[in-house]
Amino acid sequence: MGDFYAGRSIFVTGASGFLGKVLIEKLLHDCPKIKNIYILLRTKGSSLAKLRLNQLLDSQVFDRIKRIQPRQLDKVKVIKGDTTFDDLAISASDIEILKKDVSVVIHSAATIRFDEPLKRATRINVTATKRVLDLAQQFSNLVAFIHVSTAYCNETKVDIRESVYPESLGPEKLMSLADDLDDEMLASLAPHLFGDRPSSYHYTKAMAENLVKAYSEKGVPIGIVRPSIITASLNDPMPGWIDNYNGPSGYLVTAGAGILRVMLVDGEKICDAIPVDIVANTIITCAWHVANMYQSKSLSGEGDLGLVAPQALREPYVVNCTSGQINPITWEHIRSLSQPWLVKYPPTQIFRYPGPLFISNKLAHKILVLIEHDLPTFVIDLLCKSLGRSPILGPIYQKVHRSTEALEYFTKNEWIYRTDNFEALNRQLSIEDQRRFVVDVRKIDWPKYMENYVLGVRHYLLREEPRSIDSARARLELLYYLTQAAKVTAAGVSGAVLYKLISWRKSWNK
Repeated sequence: MGDFYAGRSIFVTGASGFLGKVLIEKLLHDCPKIKNIYILLRTKGSSLAKLRLNQLLDSQVFDRIKRIQPRQLDKVKVIKGDTTFDDLAISASDIEILKKDVSVVIHSAATIRFDEPLKRATRINVTATKRVLDLAQQFSNLVAFIHVSTAYCNETKVDIRESVYPESLGPEKLMSLADDLDDEMLASLAPHLFGDRPSSYHYTKAMAENLVKAYSEKGVPIGIVRPSIITASLNDPMPGWIDNYNGPSGYLVTAGAGILRVMLVDGEKICDAIPVDIVANTIITCAWHVANMYQSKSLSGEGDLGLVAPQALREPYVVNCTSGQINPITWEHIRSLSQPWLVKYPPTQIFRYPGPLFISNKLAHKILVLIEHDLPTFVIDLLCKSLGRSPILGPIYQKVHRSTEALEYFTKNEWIYRTDNFEALNRQLSIEDQRRFVVDVRKIDWPKYMENYVLGVRHYLLREEPRSIDSARARLELLYYLTQAAKVTAAGVSGAVLYKLISWRKSWNK
């Protein structure tokens, strides 16, 4: 497959995101003959696009490239622009470069905030997708357009196929509403549009798929990759690499520090986790496959490589990039597998000894949150205020509760995904490509993966060096004995109080 990318140039949106960085690193490392990787970067404040590129390449994700192939980084070219503007705010000269040089487009830019207002989510996830597609149609050598979606855009279904599900409202109509209505008016329509979906993110990603399908019907060679919960890397660029607190990563951080004590979870439900490098490999492989499908039809006389595709290919090639039906892991399994590693590799900053509980009953969950979260927060923050200091735990638990509440829909439900196309991609790869571009989720050894995940969270998210593990473990051991002593003391006091109450009751009865 490396030969397919030899001499080709790629255009990538969303390159500065978690997945985007791994995708670029994989292309540079495992497709060394790739020509150029053009990445769309917008300026942030006073940061110029060139400066942002340098900041991006400073990420630890590129350490492997810097060590063994440093000149490969010269192939990453910045295109200054912004998906929220017409023509992506790309200069005319840069557009001409892209038209002549790019043959594969990977669109992964999106807002993933669950609480994003519908108007903004539409502009970023739907209208921006249209702009990227309109630009890609101008590329004279386009052979594949890969749209990165999400497995959860169709979570109102149960048995989810690898195809685009139509929405009652067309994407063009939604974009028109987003332009014409203010935030408040559009928000009032949201419950009627979302159906049973939990957020604007999932709805607008489904609408983006419908938009992409319309361009596929015009002959654009399109693939859609739908990852589930993207988690730390399995192998590349290094095991356990992670740079965000989303999903299980936030759980490992807060549980490891002893902050998260209780979470509303049905432990028997599948946590459809998918390592980020498997997602990147799927995108790379899907682009190769989509291009081959169109080329094979062209060579057989059934179509051509322009924007007129054979009828059989006037549908996007959809891939459910999920693990749940192939190599499943439940939420309880994640908790039990991670617990010993959280104790073996603790962070240096520990609030309480790790020991989170998964509760599926809402009432029991509320009671335990009151005891385990709210009561310690009240006591400690009251003490802080009495000493003239700012509250410590209140702001932390506000963030923790927002994050866990956003996850509740996914920790209380599970879905069945068809993965015929996903598994077919792996079968089409050579033995060497199967080794370099792992898309087979059966290769995930969950116990080993969770150990690397905990270590990755500690090192890459919390920025703690391995040499601090021993001292952190010693502090955790001391905390453990202090906790046990406190429990014994509390039990003794409770027993004494109970004994006294019984004695008083007996004396009153006399």
